[in-house]
Parts: sequence; structure tokens; C-alpha cells
Amino acid sequence: MMSKLMLTMIPLLPLLLAMGYAWRPAGAWLVAAPTAALAGALWVPVDSAVSLPWLLLGVHWQLDPVGQTFLLFSALAWLIVSLFVAADSRSYIRARHYGVLFLSALAGNLLLIVAADLISFYIGFAMMGLSAYGLLLKPSQRARRAARVYLGFTLAGELALFLALLLLALNADSLLIADLHASAVPDLAIGLLLIGFGIKVALPGLHPWLPLAYSSAPLISVAVLSGPMMKAGLLGWLRFMPRDQPGLGAWGELLIALGFGGLLLGTILALLQRRPSAILAYSSVAKMGLISLLFGYALANPQAAPQVLGALVLFAMHHLMTKTALFIGLHQLQAENTGRWTYPGMVLLALGMAGLPLGGGLAAKTALGQATGADLANLLLFAGFAGALMMLHFVYRVHQERITRNTQAKTTGHWQMAAHGAWWALLPLAFWAPFAPIAGGFDFKALLIILAAGALLWLSHRLIQPGELPRLFRPGDVYHLLYRIRLRPPLQLAPRVNASVRPPVLKLSSLVPGEGSLLLPGLAWLIVTFLLLGVMFAPIF
Repeated sequence: MMSKLMLTMIPLLPLLLAMGYAWRPAGAWLVAAPTAALAGALWVPVDSAVSLPWLLLGVHWQLDPVGQTFLLFSALAWLIVSLFVAADSRSYIRARHYGVLFLSALAGNLLLIVAADLISFYIGFAMMGLSAYGLLLKPSQRARRAARVYLGFTLAGELALFLALLLLALNADSLLIADLHASAVPDLAIGLLLIGFGIKVALPGLHPWLPLAYSSAPLISVAVLSGPMMKAGLLGWLRFMPRDQPGLGAWGELLIALGFGGLLLGTILALLQRRPSAILAYSSVAKMGLISLLFGYALANPQAAPQVLGALVLFAMHHLMTKTALFIGLHQLQAENTGRWTYPGMVLLALGMAGLPLGGGLAAKTALGQATGADLANLLLFAGFAGALMMLHFVYRVHQERITRNTQAKTTGHWQMAAHGAWWALLPLAFWAPFAPIAGGFDFKALLIILAAGALLWLSHRLIQPGELPRLFRPGDVYHLLYRIRLRPPLQLAPRVNASVRPPVLKLSSLVPGEGSLLLPGLAWLIVTFLLLGVMFAPIF
């Protein structure tokens, strides 16, 4: 009985506290909201379930092993971020609506994790996605534009997901997730699932919202958007995509190709950025591209799917914790009162994600290598090299831009002190999670990859002079290209247009760097190098 009550309170407590926050805003409401989820992940027995047949068309919640893993690390990330939200003094963060939407997004994220029926999952997914729109807003035109783009992609993804779940329910004649794969899933439903969750995991072509949002929104909001919310897309694939159905090889190959494209695109564009938040944004595109590729490999090789998906979940949890901690670190560096040791902590986290020996990142990559065998050995080597390049570039740019006027920690207030202490407690967990300390062991090859990436990065800095990026390479990339294309209405006869208000027209000069911009030889060298490396290390194509 107690386990059912705790399971029920996991998504219900944040909703109740959201109503309390709307009545009287207080930081305690925010910090208390994830505690039920954290306690449930630690103490609710696996496979515990609760059913409410009188609610909607019947509500069923369950905590399976995969859900328990997602719940534990998601609740930890939300808890740390909630401390920083409670400590933030900016007016738009302390606004009543921000706290209500923060708690609503948290409730939606937790609900989709424990959902065992289609309606609960969709409600949680929609609540999380739509609430996040308000978390991205701040008094900035760039932030408002990024939030609108995010909302457009989110609505498109939720429409695709709704149609996919409707087809699944009609095909299985059941609303329970466990019954969906009793019969063959239609190809249309599989395609819609790839689109609906592919927007959340930022597949190539569906990704422009991510760099726009990450580089414009409040960093403390991006911390949960890049961690628990983004991993909801992977959880959706794990829940709804069939893995033992005949004829999935073509879908798996498509996902492999898209994932490799995301890995290559994210790496190249990350190396062309100078803002640390934009570098982290495109590194997320690259990492989620690798996750999509590995999920496609599991679809194409069902005999290896259990081992690959198990290692993939561990890899995703490490990325969840590390990326959340890195964005919190950026938030601390940009705050008025920050400690001088925040930057070294971020360096450790970045190197851990790059595969530093004895870290959790190396352990996750080792688990993936063991699960896939020799099939993806070269590709994982390339992915590790690309990840090291991105993280070293991030460390360099943070060093160039970090605020140095405060050399001593000056925290005021109990929430600020608790938040900074929580980040330092999160640091070793994010470095090793979800593995035991030094589980990855010492791998000289991993250290050599980091050193080689550092040498290549140094060479690229020597060849490429800093300057203004072309629009195509700014955060949002393709969005900026499409935004500047103006289509003249048909049958319009010589309209009189005021030149001062003429809409922007796409010009070739806006895509090609000019004087004082990136040097074309260096840019071409960098792109060709990665294309050649991608072809060399990807024999699966």
C-alpha cells in the first residue's frame, strides 16, 4: 500500500505544489517537488504498479527497471536545478508564472516516466513540452524568437506523436503500453514515432530549435531542457518502438544514417561556435545523434538489442547528469556572485564527458563497445575523438569568456549557499554516474584520443582567424537560412514597397564569409577533415 502511495505521489506532488506556488510563491515549493520522485526511485520496489480505472479511460502507472533508472537521475537533476531557481534573484525567474511552469514541466516529465498507458504518457509529454515554452522566455528578442521556434517544433512533434499513439491504440485495441507490440506495428506509426520523438532528440533537420534555445534561454532553464527533458525522447523510443518485429532493418538503417549525420553535423558546427552555450548545444546534437545511431543499430540487429539498449541507457544517464551540471556551471560563472573554483570543476566535467580515464564517460563508452562488438568499433572511436574535440573547445572558450572580476566566493542567503553546495555534491556524481568510481579503469587509448584532439584543436586555432560567423553557421544554422528566404506572392504586379520596411532577401554574400570573417582555407580544411574521418571510421555505410 505504501509503495502505491509513493508511486502516485511522484507526478502528483509537483502538481499540488504548483497550485501552492500560484497562491504564494516560495522556494520551498520548488525544492520539495522532486523529493517524492527521488524517494520513489530509491525505495519503491521495481515493477510496482497502481491503477485508477475511474480516471479518464483508465490510468495505469508502473515503475519498471528502465523507468527507475530514468526516474532516479531525472529527479536528481531537477532537485539541483530547483535549488538554483529558488536562489535566483532575476525578476523573470522569480515571477509567479515561471515557478508554476517549472513545476508543471517537472510533473509532466515524471508522469511520462512512470506512465504505463498511452493517455498518461501523452499527457505527461505534452505537459512537459508546452510548459518548457515559458521557461525559455526572458526579456530578450532573441530569447522570445527561440521560444517561438521551440514551440513550433514542439507542437509539430506532439501532433505526430498523437497520431502515432492513436494508430498504436487502434492496432492493439488497448491503451496499455505492454499490449502495443502484441501485433505488428504499422509502418506509418513507426515513422510518426521517429518524427515525434526525433524532434525531442534533435535528429538532423529537426534540430534547429535546440541551438537557438540553448544559446538564448536562461541557462538554469536549459539545464533541465538539455538533461531530463531531452532524454524523454529516448525513453519514448524505448517504450513504443518495436524491437523484435520483422522488417525493421530498413528503419534501423535510416536511423543509423540520421544519427551519423547528427554526429557529424553537431561536431562541425560545435567547433565553429564561440559561445560556450552554443558549443554545448551542438555537442548535444552530436551526442543525441550517436544515441539515435545506436538505437537504429539495435533495431537492425534485434539479437544484440538487449545488450545495446542497456548500455545505451547508461550512456544517456551519464550525458543527462554531465550536461545538466555543465549548464549549471555556466550559470554560476555568469552570476554576480560566483566561486573561483567553478571553472576547474567544469573542466573536470568536460574531460569526463570526453572520455577521461577513470571517469564515467569512458565506462559508458566501454560498455557500448562491448555491446556492439567489432561492428561499430571504428565509429565509436570517431565519436570519442569528436566528443573530445568539442569538450576541449568548450573548455577553451569558457576560459576565454569567464568572468574574473569576482575572485572569491560571495554567496548571500541560505538558498544560494545550498545551491552552490548541491552543485559541488553533484560534481563527482556527474563525473562517474551511473557507474561506480573508477569503473572505467585506465585506458591509455582514451588518453591518447584526448591528446590528439587537443593537438588538432590547437592546429585549427592557428589556421582559422576569429571573426563573424556566416548566418548558416550561427546557432540555429538552417533556421537562419530559411528565415531569410522571401517568396513573392503569385500574380503580384509590380507592388510598391517601401525600401525601409522591405523584408530580408536571401543573398549569397550572407552565406559566404568575407573580410574579417573566418578564413575560407581554414574552414574548408576543418570540414573536409571531419568528412574524411567520418568516411574512414564509418564502414557500416
